[in-house]
Amino acid sequence: MAQQAQSIPFVQSYERFYTYPQNLIYKPTYRGVLKAYDMRLETAEPPFLTHDEREVKVHFRDWNHDERRFLNHQAINEDELRKQLGEHSHVEPSTADVERFLYGESSTEPLKITPRMLKRLFTYYQVMPAMVDFLSVFAQRLPEKRELGFSGFFDQVTLSRSTAAHVTGPSQQVTANSRQHLAARPGGPYGPAVSALGCSERQYQMCYNLKRVARTRGDAKSEVDDQTWSIQQNEFHHQFDVSEGTALWISAKGRVKDYRQEVLELTGGTAGVPEDLSFDSREHRFASSLTVHLMNCHWASQDWRDYVKYLEDAIEQKSGHILVNKWISNDSSPESLQDVQFFEEKATNAAMVLDANIEVMTSLRNFYVKLLENNDFDMRDQCADTVDLFKQQITDMMHTFTGYKRRLQLLTDVTENRKNLLLQKLQSHATKKMEDLTTMSYRETIVMKVITVGTFVYLPATFVSVSIAQYSYEALLIEARKTFFSTDIVKYQSSPDGKAMYSGLALERWLEITVPLTVITVIMGLIAFIIADRRRIRRLAPSYDEKKGA
Repeated sequence: MAQQAQSIPFVQSYERFYTYPQNLIYKPTYRGVLKAYDMRLETAEPPFLTHDEREVKVHFRDWNHDERRFLNHQAINEDELRKQLGEHSHVEPSTADVERFLYGESSTEPLKITPRMLKRLFTYYQVMPAMVDFLSVFAQRLPEKRELGFSGFFDQVTLSRSTAAHVTGPSQQVTANSRQHLAARPGGPYGPAVSALGCSERQYQMCYNLKRVARTRGDAKSEVDDQTWSIQQNEFHHQFDVSEGTALWISAKGRVKDYRQEVLELTGGTAGVPEDLSFDSREHRFASSLTVHLMNCHWASQDWRDYVKYLEDAIEQKSGHILVNKWISNDSSPESLQDVQFFEEKATNAAMVLDANIEVMTSLRNFYVKLLENNDFDMRDQCADTVDLFKQQITDMMHTFTGYKRRLQLLTDVTENRKNLLLQKLQSHATKKMEDLTTMSYRETIVMKVITVGTFVYLPATFVSVSIAQYSYEALLIEARKTFFSTDIVKYQSSPDGKAMYSGLALERWLEITVPLTVITVIMGLIAFIIADRRRIRRLAPSYDEKKGA
């Protein structure tokens, strides 16, 4: 690589790379905010950057002008990173179009780059500090993984010709179409301008993130419970220099393999020449950058149709029986309510992610529409048709997302209604059980009352037994020492010689009097039970079984 002269501000900034973003040539916000970014890179909990250099792996994909194809490289430590950046005995920036991949094993793992290496890389390319906000969502574990809901679009435009070749000057246009905005510091340095890096002061840069869904277990033919889906996100940073036509892309993702495959296909694979990209002129480079944006949006749109269908099938399977089965059945259980709630939350989160993607794509589209309206963008006439086509394509993707979002909103409404219906069924089921218990308890109380009354009715039979026993004086003495319900006198009667003998007459007299009294007692008990139960029904609502005629 040829040795090239460096601008003094860039050299000074690069020598202090460890203070990023406080060392940036152009400072888009106040020093206190920049210092907070610096502290977050070093002390974030959980750390979203690795602190073990043995785990470092940064992928590079550079455009080679001589061979007219992209070349792949890796940096597994800081020395190799400095070499890939073109640093030898002094700072020697590269002018090639480049793509940098930062990744972790998953979104819950730290990115495979140390804070020091990231500061060096971001200083080298003068990356806007807002990119740190997007990187900080990595390594978030449950329940902190809610941070994955962060979404936004930041941009920084410096196109004014009046500041060309100047390091300092009045603050110019800075826009931020995002949920969070960076406050421009008035009167601060304006730049950066690094001729050897292929960067003039007339450039724009942006960072944003998009999310997609991916099936991580099972396939389309698998049962609902055998499938697992995850929401994945990708963070993008892009710079384009209007004067030099150079471009930079930095991507950060967990499991970068799938997105990197998309990049390889777009840029000609490992050895081929890209068919959809051209770098012959500034206009072609600009059009190529829009193609990469469309690739990013296309990556985010994959598998959403299958995921929405999966949620619809899952909720229908878990809650469809609520509409067709009996009002109270064993299918209505607390477990069913849990399943319905689980998939309802998934549908709600999916709708939120779709809405975030739509907002980011809207900001991206509006950025380039406004760029054509900027008088300092000297390629607007040549690139108007390209931007119009880009706007149409990204609008079509947004319409597709909007359709999925409507389906999910309808699904959540239906699920909420079915969940309420299931809850009412469970409450009815619980009420029925309470009614049954109350009815059983009341009936048992009536039975106990009848038995108590019947106990006193049986006393005459006992006395009858004793009266009949007068046929034997010895038996009468025996009965006096026995219980009221003893029936020995029916079976035996004492003889004059003291031996027990059977008395048929005693049995006959006992049956003649006791059996009618017992029948009368049972009939009176049933009558008393029926009268008491009807009185209960008049006072209380009939039970579920009584309504059904059970």
